[in-house]
Amino acid sequence: MNQLHRDLEAVSRALQDVHKQIVEAERPYGSSRERVALLDSLLNDPDWAWLRALSKLIADLDESLDEDEELTTEEAEAAAGQVRALVFGVGESRDEAFLQRYRPLLQKSPGLASAHGALKQLVDALPPHRLIN
Repeated sequence: MNQLHRDLEAVSRALQDVHKQIVEAERPYGSSRERVALLDSLLNDPDWAWLRALSKLIADLDESLDEDEELTTEEAEAAAGQVRALVFGVGESRDEAFLQRYRPLLQKSPGLASAHGALKQLVDALPPHRLIN
C-alpha cells in the first residue's frame, strides 16, 4: 500500500466524519428506532437528496481504494478534485445544491466546522488537481 492510498483512506474517514456531523446538525437522533427512520430518510426522502452527492463520493472513493492497492498520482489528483469540488466548491464540477445546504451548516455546527477543517488539511496535502485547458 503506497502513501497515496493511505492519504486517500484518511480523506475517506474525514468525509465520513463530515457526513456524520451534517446528519447530527440537521437532525439529531436518539433511539435505534429513530436511527432506522433516519437511515430511511437519508436514502429516500427528497429533503435529504442534497446529501446523496457526499454519500456517493464516499462510496466511490472507498470502492476505488478497495480495488487498487497502488494508486497513481493521477487517481489521487482526480479524487482530490472531486472532494474539492463538492465540499469546498472549487472547480467546474461544483454542486451548488450541496453547497447551498452545506455552507450554512458550517456556521451552525462547531462539530461540522471542525470536521471540515480536518478534511481540508488532508485534501490540501494531496496532489493538486490539474486543470486541462
